[in-house]
Amino acid sequence: MGNEYSIAEPRILGIRDFKFNGPDDLVPGSRYTEIVDAEGFGRFGLYFMEPGSQTTTFSLESQDDKTADEYYGLCFEFYYLLVGEVTMYWGRDAEKVIRGEEHELLLKAGDFGCWERGWKYSAKNTGDIPATFFWGLGAPPEGVKRRTVGP
Repeated sequence: MGNEYSIAEPRILGIRDFKFNGPDDLVPGSRYTEIVDAEGFGRFGLYFMEPGSQTTTFSLESQDDKTADEYYGLCFEFYYLLVGEVTMYWGRDAEKVIRGEEHELLLKAGDFGCWERGWKYSAKNTGDIPATFFWGLGAPPEGVKRRTVGP
C-alpha cells in the first residue's frame, strides 16, 4: 500500500513566501495572495478589499448552471476577517445575490464565515476602512472542472 499523497516536511511560511497575485482585476481596489495550495485540502491566502468593492458571484453548487461569474464546484470556503467589515450575500439566484436581494451575513473583525456547499455567493466591503481576511477554498470533488474569470 503506497501513500496517496506526497510527503512534505512541516514548515513555517512567512510573508516573503506568499504568492502576491497583485491587483484583482475583477474587483477594483482589491488584491490577494495565495499562501499555500495544500494537497487534498485546497488553497489558502489573504484578501485585501477597499470599501465599496464587491467580488464576482461564485458558485459552490454541485452543478454549474453558468449563471454565476465563477464556478468552484461542490466544496467549502471560509473567510476569517482580520480587519474591517464584509457582507457576504448568498442564495441560489446569481443576479439577486450580486444585488444583495436574497440573504446576507455581516462579518466584522474576529468573525469566521463558513460558506457552505450548494449556494452562490458574493462578498462586499460594506465598511468604511479597507478589509483584510484570511480565506480558504476547499479542493473540488474529483473530476470537477472549475470555471474562473481571468487568468
